[in-house]
Amino acid sequence: LLLLLCVFECSCAGYSNGFESGPDAQRLHLQQGEMPRHGPAPGPGLVENHIEVDVVVAGGGSSGVSAALASARNGARTALIHGRPVLGGNAGSEIKLAMVGACGPRASDDNALKMECREGGIVEEYTLDNAVGNPNRVGEIFSLVLYDKFRNEPNAQLFLNTWLVGVIKNGSRITTAIAEDQMSQNRYYITAKQFIDTTGDGRLGAEAGTKFLMGREGKLKYNESLAEGPDTETEGSSLDFVSVEMDTPQPFSPPSWAEKYNASEFKYRSVNFFQYGYWWNEVSWPYNTITDNLKIYDQLLANMFGIWDYIKNSGDHPESENWTLQWFGNVPCKREGRRFVGQFVSTQNDILKDPHASPPQLPDMYYDRVAYSGWNFDLHNPKGMFDPSHPPYNSTRSPYMFSTALRSLLSNEVPNLLFAGRLASFSHVVYGSQRVMKTCSTAGQAAGTAAAFAVKADVDAGLIPQDKDMVWSVQQQLIRDDAYVIGIYNEDPRDYARTATVSASSALRPNETNSFNGSASNILSGQTRAVVTPLTSSSQVGGVGLGQGVQGTNRWISEGLPASITVSMRQAVAVSQVHLVLDTGMHRKLTFSVRAGGVGMWSAQPETVRDYFIEGYDVISDTWTLLCNVTNNFQRLRVHNVPCTPINPPHTWPPLVPGSSPSPPSPPTHPAKVRASSCDPSSPSQHWFVNTLGQLQSVGSPNTCLSYLNSTAAAGGHGQAVTLAPCASSPRWLFSGTKSNGSTISLPSKIPCVEWTGDCQCVKAVSPYNNGAGVELWACNDLSYGIWQFLQFQDDATHGILAANDLCLDAQQPLSSHFQPSPLRQHNGGVTQYSQVRVTVTATNGIANAHINEIRIYDDEGKTPFPSKKYSL
Repeated sequence: LLLLLCVFECSCAGYSNGFESGPDAQRLHLQQGEMPRHGPAPGPGLVENHIEVDVVVAGGGSSGVSAALASARNGARTALIHGRPVLGGNAGSEIKLAMVGACGPRASDDNALKMECREGGIVEEYTLDNAVGNPNRVGEIFSLVLYDKFRNEPNAQLFLNTWLVGVIKNGSRITTAIAEDQMSQNRYYITAKQFIDTTGDGRLGAEAGTKFLMGREGKLKYNESLAEGPDTETEGSSLDFVSVEMDTPQPFSPPSWAEKYNASEFKYRSVNFFQYGYWWNEVSWPYNTITDNLKIYDQLLANMFGIWDYIKNSGDHPESENWTLQWFGNVPCKREGRRFVGQFVSTQNDILKDPHASPPQLPDMYYDRVAYSGWNFDLHNPKGMFDPSHPPYNSTRSPYMFSTALRSLLSNEVPNLLFAGRLASFSHVVYGSQRVMKTCSTAGQAAGTAAAFAVKADVDAGLIPQDKDMVWSVQQQLIRDDAYVIGIYNEDPRDYARTATVSASSALRPNETNSFNGSASNILSGQTRAVVTPLTSSSQVGGVGLGQGVQGTNRWISEGLPASITVSMRQAVAVSQVHLVLDTGMHRKLTFSVRAGGVGMWSAQPETVRDYFIEGYDVISDTWTLLCNVTNNFQRLRVHNVPCTPINPPHTWPPLVPGSSPSPPSPPTHPAKVRASSCDPSSPSQHWFVNTLGQLQSVGSPNTCLSYLNSTAAAGGHGQAVTLAPCASSPRWLFSGTKSNGSTISLPSKIPCVEWTGDCQCVKAVSPYNNGAGVELWACNDLSYGIWQFLQFQDDATHGILAANDLCLDAQQPLSSHFQPSPLRQHNGGVTQYSQVRVTVTATNGIANAHINEIRIYDDEGKTPFPSKKYSL
């Protein structure tokens, strides 16, 4: 107690090495324009602050973070009120529980390109941010990633350490949320149009007077076979710990008030894993999970130290000798509090009336579906650790993933109140699946999107389900933002790609060794995942059933790299924005966890496109214009306002060292007499042979061999221009591979680069465009269009065609147009219009094929959120 008092009553101090101290430190050193602080110190009570926004979100856990970001990103001025100092709720650094969702019972490497269960949208975005930027799985960095999202979102205001304590209403509507930050003596009156309760315990809804319950319904209430009630029992709260293994024995002495356990009490609760534990340290009965939260914490702490005492000192686990506690929670990980009774209550009958039916029931497709779940119906023992003689939970699998209705996220009594997370309008059985954090996040994104739509449409969110066109707009915006909604497909009339034709440099086709169709046209299916998996037995588990989704891979898959896909539109378009949905391996689990190795492949996902560039074809000038060049991508959804700023050239060159001089001006480009053209075996200009001197000689141009220019870059490139020269003055070329029919080779040399630092060592084509490509020497570790396949002809191993994917080395006349990065140019006072958009993939994060699930193309009007059926191209 004395130590705690000192924390609050004593000032923060630190040790000094001496040089940090000096008499000038006490003076106020003001720069020009700076003023001393003014105003009296706050007196007793709280300072009142009045703020006006469009949407208030109360609660910064998984559902609240997604709700607030979705609302703000879709144009609503949004305030997020959160009572804790860090974001993330049960997943945040105060509790460190791993987020789970629909993939829990159904993720498998065998499901790649067949059944993708992982939640998309905002939760996928920050999960990938952590997988790449938080490789050591630090809980504080997890919460920092969420905090960073709000620091970079201009439409969002974040109020940490601030508890919602009340509301002001005008009739049935909420007008103002009242929140208090006791640490800084501030009270906030935040006026808004729409309000979202993501507090977990339902404080906002309770203050507003919406109907709720605590406990379990009986079987007769909704005719649910899995129900166990009626009663007021709730699932319990847990307390976790982290431990580490040291090099020497680590003794442990428990506090006097720790519980005492023996082996018989762990019959149904495994203690064989020491690093992180244990979710089953659970307490609810006989307490109220809201009003008795401190009593529950005291009991959980006694349980936790008792469990660790048993592990360390019982003698049953000698392998724990070198393990020691490193961290334990100071906030209970809560599972259940209030549940609201909203406009619609989702029940077991909608999803799995008979758990033993074969084939299993197809879940209801609510007309207003906006999110989905797939975790088991996971119903816990209400006595938790007070009942060690029985299992801690009962789990019933849902064979199919199932939908969440928007009406389940809307109050029946308060027209401008939404809710998301474990407190939403579900029966207790369905709550057992809907309560897990990734699922809560999908509902949060749906609630935030609906609230932003209500603001834009100037209606209360509670009215949206009454108008199917409004429901459609919310659903369309959700899938545009990469949320998955079962059986909802891209119908955005502003998307020019929907009515376009698509072609690709290559595409994976089904054959005797491959069952997957990677056709370019798959990007227009309207669905961005493979998920349809018909089941024949209730013991099976899959994605969605027939009729609830588009079958197939629903993505373009190239046969190799580099590869390009081209969208040809019906008319020229003033392209302003290009959306890409990329493959992030959503068949596997991926979640932040402090456990060693995490959960899933904790890095950039190997299927994800890493490096790519986007071009637009200007039919008037007959040129391809570079609009974006992207490197080191690991995200799934990429939205590019084009042209990107900066565009960046197609090659990456070393950054300037501080203090060094700028790079010299680029040398003139040279069209040269060698190009890479569409392959035509009948053309003599594409026939080459290796002569006795090791030179690459043209069949179509006698006594002429492949050479290079010392001081000139290739058209559109930065390396030495490859050209033709008399064989007497041409170099020899090394071949990295045998020249057998169909073999893969490169053409290395050792020549200094003319424009950028490094060696120009290998022959490659400059990034391709409509009528061919220049050919240059470039570094052998960056061989986009530089891995050549030797195609033998005339039964002569020295004669052949050199092909790089769809282009062949060609001794032709100079190129008629040059590939050049440039901003949008003006045509007759207007913005340049493009008839085609091409995406070229040069590298992924691990595999040898490009995967693109969807491409959308918008003009300026299409950039705005919420499509309308009234709009037509």
